[in-house]
Amino acid sequence: MIELNTFVLMVRTVLGRDLDNDQGQRDAVRASFNQSLFIVAGPGSGKTTALALRILRLIFVDGIAPGTIVATTFTRRAAAELRSRILSWGDQLRIAALNLPNLTQSQLDSLKDMDINQVITGTIDSIAQQVLIDHRAPGTQPPVVIEEFVGDSLMLREGLFRSGRHVLSDLSDYLVLLRGNAYGLTMAERSSIIREIRDRIYNDEVQVLRYRNDSRPNRSTPHPGVNIVCDAIYDYEQELSTRLLLDFVELEKQFLDRMRNSSLNDFLESIQYVFVDEYQDTNLLQEQIYFEMVRSAIQRGGALTVVGDDDQSLYRFRGATVDLFHNFPQIFHQTFSLMPRTIYLSRNYRSTDAIVTFCNNFSQLDASYQNIRVPGKPRITTNRNLPCDNYPILGLFRSDVDTLAQDLAGFIGSVIHGPGVTVQDASGNSLLIRVSQHGSPADCVLLCSSPREYGAQNKPRLPLLLRWYLASLTPPLQVFNPRGQSLHNIASVRLLCGLMLECIDPNSLVQLGMTNLPQYAVDEFNHWRRTARTYIQNTPQLNTFVNAWQNQTPLGRTNWENEVHLNDLTYKLVTWIPNMQNDIEGLVYLEAVTRTINQAAQFSNYRSRIVFNPPQLLPSSIREAIWSVFLSIASGAIETNEDLLETLPADRVNVLSIHQAKGLEFPLVIVDVGSDFRTPHRTQAFKRFPRDSGSTSNIEDELRPFSSVGAPQRAGLDRAFDDLIKQYFVAYSRPQDVLLLVGLNSVRDSIPNIATGWDRRWNWHWGQGLPHLVHL
Repeated sequence: MIELNTFVLMVRTVLGRDLDNDQGQRDAVRASFNQSLFIVAGPGSGKTTALALRILRLIFVDGIAPGTIVATTFTRRAAAELRSRILSWGDQLRIAALNLPNLTQSQLDSLKDMDINQVITGTIDSIAQQVLIDHRAPGTQPPVVIEEFVGDSLMLREGLFRSGRHVLSDLSDYLVLLRGNAYGLTMAERSSIIREIRDRIYNDEVQVLRYRNDSRPNRSTPHPGVNIVCDAIYDYEQELSTRLLLDFVELEKQFLDRMRNSSLNDFLESIQYVFVDEYQDTNLLQEQIYFEMVRSAIQRGGALTVVGDDDQSLYRFRGATVDLFHNFPQIFHQTFSLMPRTIYLSRNYRSTDAIVTFCNNFSQLDASYQNIRVPGKPRITTNRNLPCDNYPILGLFRSDVDTLAQDLAGFIGSVIHGPGVTVQDASGNSLLIRVSQHGSPADCVLLCSSPREYGAQNKPRLPLLLRWYLASLTPPLQVFNPRGQSLHNIASVRLLCGLMLECIDPNSLVQLGMTNLPQYAVDEFNHWRRTARTYIQNTPQLNTFVNAWQNQTPLGRTNWENEVHLNDLTYKLVTWIPNMQNDIEGLVYLEAVTRTINQAAQFSNYRSRIVFNPPQLLPSSIREAIWSVFLSIASGAIETNEDLLETLPADRVNVLSIHQAKGLEFPLVIVDVGSDFRTPHRTQAFKRFPRDSGSTSNIEDELRPFSSVGAPQRAGLDRAFDDLIKQYFVAYSRPQDVLLLVGLNSVRDSIPNIATGWDRRWNWHWGQGLPHLVHL
């Protein structure tokens, strides 16, 4: 194909990317085609650019067939972004290459026939599912994968409720032991912990028999709750197997097993290059998947490239093992007798110098944390090309959360719709903070450890108070926070579910006969029904519709349907719920309900249908709907999925958890560092200055001794501190222009908090009053 220097020149002239100005990106692109790479990429350092250009270099320079390249990312959104970059840049480069002088006919033919669309991109799960579909044995069913929330509700039903395990004290005691406390241990939380244990069993390749028989020195006998957990997992897996379903972790396990037993050799022999983004969030199971693909690729002169940043590893609670990233060069060398080349991407193209300096300093405050960072990792440097004001890091702290929300709303309103806010930089220069002419409310985001709008005792938290105060501005501003409340607490969802129950089960006749329903679900159902009845009385047309359903009296047709899918009923009822038609958050909630119904159809006998004919099937179809759909929502197992939106709504101020914001960037980022911390109460310590190891570390300590990964070498409490440092490092590195820290005066003046510059040895590096911030 074309010469490497010609390709680099085309990247500069056609794409406007001068690789000579960034040693890390230059090395990533110029490295030998058969060299495996370990790319440590700081925030905003152009890792997607480096990945896309490395892939395109293989295609254009080395003549690698696009279909032999696999590139995986952590999220569907990131996969779409990488694929878009590869295709758009690839098309521009191909057009430019066709106009190069002195090309041979062979080169021209290769460029004309090039199909960059064949590059395999996606999450590891989407790739695994597609490969298993494409390479299944004749006559076998393709893999049907359930979503995470369905797994939680299935665990509730099959692992806990059906067998009565939800009332066993030994199980509760064991889960409390792992969790560290019993506060808020709901049924959904129990199900989630057992699912987390199961996922770790798969992710860390835990030997279950050894775990069941655990008799370590600190235990004379296994905890009786261990066998209950394992039995619940077994029943859950049996239900999946019976219905020919997989969850994501079992999908990955099946993918690995089939590669190991040679039944996917056709696929493996087609792969030559593997790229893995966000490798810091990889687990042992996924590492083994990548290594199986690479083992085959290396035999044909291929290579592996992994990209990530240990400072941005946020998903240990989902089974990620950051040690696999930190130790990647050694692990890769031990496995393949090859040493990958380490490349650092440290030039930040996203943020101002003030923000980059702030992030650098924050990451180096805690001396103990430095021991787990990739050795030799350089500081991030500013490389933002666009002219910009170098705003100082701001702080807004008030004596109570209500005042904080009111003043924060005023700041946001002034920045978005008003004259802006003027601050002074370190040199005394006045700088105006104001959304640009082409900006929007979506340029502003509030990042919180949790976006929940209500706290203990149903007390409003900052996200809800901010929503209220923004709505009271002139002109008003709206908030986008679909995870602000549990789905079952959303007013429109309660109304919709109550209307459905009233239609399919008038007078609760079937519900009353279900004596094994948990009491909390019965209470929730009854509350939904009362809400619906009140609404029906005030809505005449809806009253007519519900009466028709309850009496099976056709409206506008001759006969009543033999069966009706619950989603058909849902969409008819939404006609009377304007919020679910016109509001973007309401649409997200509606999607969560309909997704629950559709997913429930995969593991239910009646496929989420209410069967009226023959009549004897009606009660059982209603019971199944209550178990599989309404109980799942009432238990809190169902979460909204705003990721289905391709972009965040442009007319709203975003409120996100820091985890949700991973991989995103915004001009103005507000980080809540302590609106909940009026006093240094121990129940909130895990959010600011941990006192114990926490549930994730406890589960790791419980299971990893029975895995080849081995028991963690770092104490659980240290891992909890490490997680908080990484969490706020990610938050502080999201902004492009302005970073504002907000909280209560108690946090600014006294309460220990990792987010405000304390280290785990009780040293307060930033000092009382946070004097290095410019306070509003």
